[in-house]
Amino acid sequence: MSLVPRVLCISRLVEIDKRSIASFLFRWHHGSCMVRLPRLFALSSLFLLLVMGSRILAQGTSGPRVSDSSVGYIDPAIPADVFRLRFDAADNNLHPTRGEFFYPKGGPIGPGLPEPEAKVDNQDLSAYLELAASERLSAFFNVPLRFLEPQINPSHAGLSDMDVGFKYAFVRDDERVATLQFRTYIPTGDSKLGLGNNHVTLEPGLLYYDRLADRLGLESELRLWVPIGGTDFASEIFRYGVGLHYDLYRTDRLTFTPVAEFVGWTLLGGKVSTLLPSGNVLVESAAGQTILNAKVGMRVKFGDWADLYGGYGRPLTGDRWYDNIARVEFRLFF
Repeated sequence: MSLVPRVLCISRLVEIDKRSIASFLFRWHHGSCMVRLPRLFALSSLFLLLVMGSRILAQGTSGPRVSDSSVGYIDPAIPADVFRLRFDAADNNLHPTRGEFFYPKGGPIGPGLPEPEAKVDNQDLSAYLELAASERLSAFFNVPLRFLEPQINPSHAGLSDMDVGFKYAFVRDDERVATLQFRTYIPTGDSKLGLGNNHVTLEPGLLYYDRLADRLGLESELRLWVPIGGTDFASEIFRYGVGLHYDLYRTDRLTFTPVAEFVGWTLLGGKVSTLLPSGNVLVESAAGQTILNAKVGMRVKFGDWADLYGGYGRPLTGDRWYDNIARVEFRLFF
C-alpha cells in the first residue's frame, strides 16, 4: 500500500477517535483511569484489529525477518521464534527508588531494602523465549536474575521480576512492521533484598521497524509502564526510543551492523528519595523527571540462525538510572 492511503487512513482514525482520547486524558488526570486501563487497552486493541483486519490480510506475509532487527535496547517489532540470553551491568544508581522502577521504597515502612541507600550497582542475567503462532502474532516470557551490590545494605543475588506478554504486527509489508505489544511484569523478586519492585506492572506499547534502504534500518518504540499497586513512590513512566543501524559488512554467512539508539523515560508522578551526606533522607516528587540515554553497539549476525550484540550506554541528562551500562546478548533463531 502506498504512503498516501496510509496517511489518509490514519487521519480518519484520529478524527473518529479524538473525543475518546480527550476523555481518556481527562480521566487519567483525575486518577480514575488507573483501574480501567486493562479494559481500555483490551477494547482499543480489539478496535485496532477490527479496523486493520482487511488491510492486514491484503498485505500478505512477506517482509522483514527478526534477524533484520539489530537494535540492542529498543524492543524488536518483528514477531518470531527466538531465544535470547542477555547480560547487563550498570553502575552508580544514586536513586534506585525513583518511581519504584528498579526497587520500592525501603524500610521501616516500605517493602524495599531495610536501610536508605546511597548508590547501587547491579548485574542482570536474563533468558527470554518468544514463540510465534504466525508471522504477525507471538507470545514471550522472560526470566531475569539480579546481582545487587548496594553501598550500605548487604549484597544479594537471586530471581528478579519475571515478565510475559505478546506481540501483534497489525501492519506488515515488504519494508515495515508496526506491532502492538503488551507486557506484564510479575513480582517474583524479593523486594526486601532489592531484587524486585513488589508490584504487578502492565506495559502496553507500540513498536516499529522500517527498512529505509538496502542496508539501513530504523526502529522505534513507545511504551507506557503502569504499576498496579505499589507505594506512593510508584509512578507511570513513558518510555520512548529510536535507533538506526547499517549493515557495514555483509555476506551470506556474516554481517557486521553498527547500531546507534536514543532511549528516554519520563515519569508522570511518584517520588524519589536521596540519602544526604548528613544521613538524612530527602524525599521529592519525581513527576516530570526525564532521563535520556545514548546507546551505541555492534551486532554480528551469523547468517539467519543467530547473532551476537555488544553495546554501551550513558545518560545525556542530569537525571539518570545509572552512570554507565554495558550489554551483551546472544540470540538464536529457530
